[in-house]
Amino acid sequence: MNKKELIRAISQELAPPMSQEKIAQVLDKAVEITKRTLVSGESVKWAEFGSFVMKDIPPRLFYSTHLGKYTTSKGTKRITFVPSRTK
Repeated sequence: MNKKELIRAISQELAPPMSQEKIAQVLDKAVEITKRTLVSGESVKWAEFGSFVMKDIPPRLFYSTHLGKYTTSKGTKRITFVPSRTK
């Protein structure tokens, strides 16, 4: 399901219909707020769906065939989704 299909499905499910433009604005704001929250270091939890968590990936040692020697990668952060345990 892509964004347009999701917006259309939400629009059809609402009892008093809401415009698809308004639904798109709400989804865009939800994603923007989720991004800001994750960047600040907090996790985002949605009940009965799951959590988005920012994880630190530590630097690691690897062999570079291009350089012909061992090199250390940079540490980074990655967004991880952890599904809810309720079904």
